[in-house]
Amino acid sequence: MATPFAAGHILADTANKFKELLETKTNGRITVQVSTSVLNEQTIDPAMTSCEAEERVADIMLTGGQPIQDWAPRYFFFNGPYVIRDYEHFQDVWGGELGQGAQDLILAGGNLETLGTVYRGFRQFTSSAPIDGPADFVGLDLRLPPVPDWIAVWSSLGAAPVQVPLTGIYAALANGAADASEGDLTQIRSLNLHEVQSHLSLTNHLVGFGLVMANDCFMDGLSAGDERKIRKAMRRAVKWGSADMVARESTLLAELESLGMTVVTPAAAAIRAAAEPAIDGLFATQWNVTTWSEVLSY
Repeated sequence: MATPFAAGHILADTANKFKELLETKTNGRITVQVSTSVLNEQTIDPAMTSCEAEERVADIMLTGGQPIQDWAPRYFFFNGPYVIRDYEHFQDVWGGELGQGAQDLILAGGNLETLGTVYRGFRQFTSSAPIDGPADFVGLDLRLPPVPDWIAVWSSLGAAPVQVPLTGIYAALANGAADASEGDLTQIRSLNLHEVQSHLSLTNHLVGFGLVMANDCFMDGLSAGDERKIRKAMRRAVKWGSADMVARESTLLAELESLGMTVVTPAAAAIRAAAEPAIDGLFATQWNVTTWSEVLSY
């Protein structure tokens, strides 16, 4: 198993929980090697697709929404700012026809089967000065991953995107290449961003989730009994991970505050309203398998 995220991130912890559950269930007959901080979200996906075991980075990975961007971009609204209300809403939509459409394309294009999802917490902003409302995005050097739809939304508010991979966030913020970043609390804490950012603004702009993706050839090569054991252990692991993240969010927030970050409660509704034209534009041009109103109807 592999994940782009560092030890201490909820996806790394979920991978280790799966290891514990499966090895216990099989009395050690099946062993699991967990590798963290492997590649990054943009490069781990293509490294997972080969049917030849020695040519892929892992058999199973836990990552973010990158597989949707890579193989089902018209469904990237799942990972779009302000589209999904909360994790329960995400599960409702992901478990319906829209989610199945995305999963079918990921399987067809990436040779990856979805084994489950994990709640990662709402995404927030870190910065070197308070982000109180839409005006604070104007001219802000904002670290973003190379996700065109995110760049479109935050650029529409006046931010200047600084595209840096996950592993480079700390350095970019430390050396002034970026003024701010966005991410879930477990990412912020596991990367020690409190050391290089003074403020944490609770925008709740995106419901973070992790995807557990298995190489389809790997799954096809399992015995029926081992496949059942792996699926059952993963169902239990992602349920544990999601519940743990719910319990962890308030603790993480308090911890980051105790480590010196100033917690800001911004005008979140005003920021959302300012972003709406860009989001409407994405539904009209990029995410045109559905509409924003249909997604919100779930």
